[in-house]
Amino acid sequence: MSKSKTNNQNSYEKTILDALSSKYGLSHYYIRQSINGNVKGVTPDAIKKDYLIMEKEFQKTVQNLINKTLE
Repeated sequence: MSKSKTNNQNSYEKTILDALSSKYGLSHYYIRQSINGNVKGVTPDAIKKDYLIMEKEFQKTVQNLINKTLE
């Protein structure tokens, strides 16, 4: 058997998906497809931009909580 490449599936933060779903009134599936770049248009671009901003802030918040617990 030859070595085959495995398909890595992206995982997304559920709380961010929930927030984007309620903001845009769209399904989680459509939000994930927009972030992946499988859907083209103005709204998917805005969703992707918002997701990246929210993810960055989420990571900062988690890091701050970790730092506070280590003090």
